[in-house]
Amino acid sequence: MSSANNKNDRISSQSEDNNERVSETTPLLSNNPKRNITASNVDISEDLSPIPVENESNEKTEAIYILKKSVPVTLTYVLQMSLQMASVFTLGHLGSIELAASALASMFATVTGWSIIFGASTALDTLGSQAYTSGNPKMYILVFLGQDHEISSKTGLFLRYLLGGAPAFLMFEVIKKYLQAQGIMHASTYVLIICSPINILLNFMLVWYKPISIGFIGAPIATAITYWLMFLLIIIYTKYIDGYQCWGGWSRAALQDWVQFLLLAMPGILMVCSEWWAFELVALAAGYLGSSSLATQSIVLTTVSFLYQIPFGISVASTNRVGNLLGARRASKAKTAALISLKFAVFIGLINTSVLMIFRNSWGYLFTNDEEVVKLTSIILPMVSFFQVSDGIGAVGCGILRGQGRQKIGAMLNVPGYYLIAFPLGIILAFHFKLGLIGLWCGLAAASLTVGIALLYIILTTDWQWEVESCQKRMKGSNYSLNPNDSALSSSGNDDTLV
Repeated sequence: MSSANNKNDRISSQSEDNNERVSETTPLLSNNPKRNITASNVDISEDLSPIPVENESNEKTEAIYILKKSVPVTLTYVLQMSLQMASVFTLGHLGSIELAASALASMFATVTGWSIIFGASTALDTLGSQAYTSGNPKMYILVFLGQDHEISSKTGLFLRYLLGGAPAFLMFEVIKKYLQAQGIMHASTYVLIICSPINILLNFMLVWYKPISIGFIGAPIATAITYWLMFLLIIIYTKYIDGYQCWGGWSRAALQDWVQFLLLAMPGILMVCSEWWAFELVALAAGYLGSSSLATQSIVLTTVSFLYQIPFGISVASTNRVGNLLGARRASKAKTAALISLKFAVFIGLINTSVLMIFRNSWGYLFTNDEEVVKLTSIILPMVSFFQVSDGIGAVGCGILRGQGRQKIGAMLNVPGYYLIAFPLGIILAFHFKLGLIGLWCGLAAASLTVGIALLYIILTTDWQWEVESCQKRMKGSNYSLNPNDSALSSSGNDDTLV
């Protein structure tokens, strides 16, 4: 309960208009504009600590902060990714058909659900972090598209049972973003530490344990059950431990400011979906190359997605840090946080590259005993390792853009990068030049490099003072605006001198 007590201490100063003490029941996004929590009555010294004059110490402070926040977030996403990996492990040893079906099922779940949820939630990344411191149908579709009938049938079956967990997954993601905006990064980690082993056990028992096993459909059922357990546990954490302080209850205020939300959510959806869908379309294209190629695609995509969780964890920490700092009008420190995050991205990318190259010949055996699939996996992984650094920069760069509220730029880069470069080039190399799955991944590598370089240039040339001003305009135009005249964090001097 110590974290809850710390949070109560952080929201305990004078209210703006009536000298009331802000209590744990005072909403962050109040339905009474005159009682909005502002930068002056939210003590964020824990997160926005004094900055030493020396630039080296400044960078060290930011590096420690981002690393501290990234670790629980990364662990959260790694454990969350393990839910999908558990299905791949259990089904992969049933046969290549089952493994291929799980790849197509994952593709449709991502295209029609998960990517849209993640994309829309990027609006919460911006608004939440800045406000806190500124105050079976699928089966027929696949057959129609020319996919193998048996694989298509199992894909539809997988999706039918996985769908039961979709509402819980949506609500879990929203609450997770709500907590992260307050700097509470560890809550979802605790939830996943409990749920991930349960998911593995459920997968094993429902797929393989003879007394109760139900075969192929056991994997999606296990995942759906786990999603509901995740949602229940994060609700309990928020209600009884930490994060409830900024919840003001249900009111008509929840129906306001949707235009501002949608202006960020729509490009956020486009930014996330354009990249995710490109990778999933490769899975669809791999289906035309045969079940072995599709099974290999499942292994490679699962591996890439797993390794991606590390820079993605850094991107979430950078999103909230940059958003918090912009909301607090600290331009130069926001810039420092962004640059430190990019350095972490390069470092992690190099580590991921090394891991893929070292274990490329044996990695496939973790998922299947099919020698053809294992051999093809060992051929594809070196190509995948080639763009791990740029992929990390892309992940963190998009995170920084979310913190700035510039999701539109991410969308403008991802759409041409993946649909004018990656997919056309991959299709030509795979089918015209007969390179197969290697050709498809060459296209993705080209897009990742292009987008990564473009994002790096955009972040390095950002006008951070202008971003601070944009943040203040965004907050003023909404019901949860901050009062710039009341902010203890505003100053006409160098923002590096602020407490």
